Amino acid sequence: MKFVRNYNNNAALVVDDHHVEWVVVGKGIGFGKKTGDLVDASKITQRFKSENTANIDNLGEYDKSIIDVTSDIVNDVESFLKVKFNDYQYLILADHINFAYERAKEHIEFTDRAVNWEVKKLFPKEYQASLRSIKIIDKDLKVNFTKDELVFLTYHFVNLENEKESLQDTIQVSKIISDIINIIQISYHKTLDDESFSYSRLVSHLRYFLIKKIKSNKPAGEQLDPSLLKLMIAKYPQENQTVQKISTFLRNTKGWAMSSNDQMYLILHVWRVTHREN
Repeated sequence: MKFVRNYNNNAALVVDDHHVEWVVVGKGIGFGKKTGDLVDASKITQRFKSENTANIDNLGEYDKSIIDVTSDIVNDVESFLKVKFNDYQYLILADHINFAYERAKEHIEFTDRAVNWEVKKLFPKEYQASLRSIKIIDKDLKVNFTKDELVFLTYHFVNLENEKESLQDTIQVSKIISDIINIIQISYHKTLDDESFSYSRLVSHLRYFLIKKIKSNKPAGEQLDPSLLKLMIAKYPQENQTVQKISTFLRNTKGWAMSSNDQMYLILHVWRVTHREN
């Protein structure tokens, strides 16, 4: 690859042997380079096709430490969560860290302890990844990020599992899941064990179900035999009553209808999370 121009010392525009332009990121990748100079490929930690410059152009506005810390966090999170950042997710994370860094310097905080607690319980692995990221940020940027950043970073890391899910979708889904769990707890007059496997399965199921609802209100495809739902209702009447409350809540607040498939699977999840020892 040959150097074209700098964004800053750690981000540069280059061109490969096929005359395709890339934006590459790496410590000192553009330092002292002139047009036409060869770029040390071993220094490249991230590369982006330059055809979509909307977010890439922002790299030139960031302090070089923002790119460094973003790369360090991406490497740590990919290893810890066994996930992979795509170009868009990397750039969005860099933009968020840059914005949060500016807020931290001005001591601006948007802490909501209730939301922080909910996110920690809904997405424990991603929350742990956020704690690790905050330590990297505090060490590398020499600034103390507030607790609200744990929530936003967690949302970012949850999104890594679904490239089509936006941050706004994740926030909306998290709020709805929290409301549904409250409906279940109130119905059974008990606090669910948020460290159990059944709880984790319930949250995963709800997230998948809600994202489908957000992305499309089209009727579901092939439905199961209606007699199966009748059997489930007869066998688990209390769970069905709880699911009907959830169905009413979704219809009244979002205008969403639950199919017989949705109801049947949710009845099973409600039974598991409220009756099984985990």
